[in-house]
Amino acid sequence: MSAQPPEAPAKKKFKMPDIYIVLVIFILLVAAFTYIIPAGQYERETIQTAHGTQTMVVKDTYHTIEQHPVGFMDLVTAIPDGLKRAAGIVFLTFMVGGCMGLIKRAGLIDMGVQNLNRAVGDKGYLVIPILISVFTSLAAFIGVPELSLAYLPVLLPLFYRLGYDGMTATAVSLLGPCMGFTFGLTIPGSVGVGQQIAQLPMFSGSGMRALVLLTVLVITIIYVMRYAAKVKADPQKSLTLETDRAMREAIAAEDAAKGEMTFSKRQKYAGIACFIMFPIAIAMILIKNLGFEAIGGLFLLIGIAAAAIAGKKPQEICDDVNAGMRDMMVAALLCGVASAIAVVMDKGMITDTIVYWLESATRSVPQEVTAITIFWEQSLFNFLIPGATALTLLTMPILSPLAELLNIDQQTVVSANAWGGQLTDIFFPTSGFFVATLVIAKVEYGKWLRFYTPLMFMLGGVACVALYLMQTFAGR
Repeated sequence: MSAQPPEAPAKKKFKMPDIYIVLVIFILLVAAFTYIIPAGQYERETIQTAHGTQTMVVKDTYHTIEQHPVGFMDLVTAIPDGLKRAAGIVFLTFMVGGCMGLIKRAGLIDMGVQNLNRAVGDKGYLVIPILISVFTSLAAFIGVPELSLAYLPVLLPLFYRLGYDGMTATAVSLLGPCMGFTFGLTIPGSVGVGQQIAQLPMFSGSGMRALVLLTVLVITIIYVMRYAAKVKADPQKSLTLETDRAMREAIAAEDAAKGEMTFSKRQKYAGIACFIMFPIAIAMILIKNLGFEAIGGLFLLIGIAAAAIAGKKPQEICDDVNAGMRDMMVAALLCGVASAIAVVMDKGMITDTIVYWLESATRSVPQEVTAITIFWEQSLFNFLIPGATALTLLTMPILSPLAELLNIDQQTVVSANAWGGQLTDIFFPTSGFFVATLVIAKVEYGKWLRFYTPLMFMLGGVACVALYLMQTFAGR
């Protein structure tokens, strides 16, 4: 009897490195670029706008300067400087953590999930279009995609109990607010500031943008529902299969420890109070154009009020705030690490140079596709300059006069800037709230790219068609 040949060793599957490693690699690459890319800068001026004092680029003022390669100590301080630069979103992450810690430990999330489960019954699939539509509609006006950090802790247990996976919960949490923010109607940082620079009436052209937003919303809902249905039919097809097991076990252990959940009158009153307070907070964000610090403070206040109504004692409230913030520690730190990439670029003085190169290339593009080229350029710029306002203030003073010279409609350029600049918010790891959301959901960055990249190019195609039509009809 012949001997059996030895079995070939199983090939190891590639595993995406930890997000910390990914971000550090990006920091080191950008640092290396500061030795290669010429340093340069535009002159800037400070002006008063409807959105406060803004520092804007002066067109046609780019010039090269002495090289500023990033040294060892610049790298050592890059992450602390990144934390300072992203202080607003870091504090928002902690405040949201404190709020959600209070609400969760008061039993209000369990109560909400239980009631929603009963409401949908055997039609759990309706939760996806309803939530994405609500989140998108809110973000289209208030423009706060960072609210994904608040939505996700509520949605994770809900979607697991409905038979879906962590990727579905993450997609609903991220895509809803981010699509509303990207294709929104009254976003101050991108549409508002962009139209002001282009000397257009504030928030004009909303009709076309509303039509594009509706198209994007429908495509996004269909995309997520198709994935969710596939996973529910066969859980092995989940992109987050490994982490799903651990998350489901943790939720099952929590449910077993709690046993049959019954809720007191005070908890029910607290739940009603949350339903009242959250819409009021969102209205205040919209009306008063609140910043991250104010939004974070509002969320923490809501959490404290809800916990007190539910019957929590002062010391219990303090303990729950601490526990909630501890849960968000890694997510908050990652916001600063992601911002360190932009810090290194600024220290090396190469950000303006890259902007100048790409904008110069736009001048050689045929007029018919200039707006589409601007859209994809802004998508790339979002890696370098995450943040709608910062990107708009840097590039629109260059794009607006360029469009005038090339006879490109200003409204089209504003839309190209807004859509392109934010579509990659949840693609590049330089976006702090994005990587923080992935960490909370325990979704690997590479797995998210597999899920989101096809949708991103689909939505990019919709934007390109819309821009082409806007420019075509504007010229008539």
